[in-house]
Amino acid sequence: MSAWRSLWLVVLLAAAGCASTAGLDVGYPEAGVNRSLLASAPARRVAIGPVTDRRTEARIGVELESKKDVVTRRPVTEIVREALALELGKNGHVVTSGATDAVLSADVEEFRLDAVSGYSNVHYVGKVAIALVMTDGRGSHRLFARRYVGIKRRLADPDAEGVAREVMDAALARAMHDVATDAELVRALTRLSTALLPRP
Repeated sequence: MSAWRSLWLVVLLAAAGCASTAGLDVGYPEAGVNRSLLASAPARRVAIGPVTDRRTEARIGVELESKKDVVTRRPVTEIVREALALELGKNGHVVTSGATDAVLSADVEEFRLDAVSGYSNVHYVGKVAIALVMTDGRGSHRLFARRYVGIKRRLADPDAEGVAREVMDAALARAMHDVATDAELVRALTRLSTALLPRP
């Protein structure tokens, strides 16, 4: 097979892949992040450890009309990592890859959009489920573990644009709000023993 034919084959395969999926630009806007209960803990240096996608499939849903798979434009792990970093930073903690007081790891268990067509509208349900684990800076002591679920429901006109993205943004924001207002997480950060904190 010639180089030109090989190149055209790659282009055609890529086009076919794009035609069968619809990318959703889900994100966590920094402008919407506010200081909350998480800011009441002493400022800590926090590393965001592995963020793992535990879902069984890459798509987050299916478009009603086209039946295309709906996927996120960026990996869900990147979206969640960015959201955690924004919440920690806005609440006075330092996100670092160097010496740390604590390490926060996450499993993305659900990142899903369901849409059901009704008589005159579409019912959207977005769901984001994240399991967090916090260890000390050395990774030798588990200090905290909890699962957070954010759900957003919305009825919209069938012709309304941008609703799917807005619903998923809101579901992610609700999960992050629960993280930032979790009194147990704040206590775990506050109780970090000086013996567990890495020396400079």
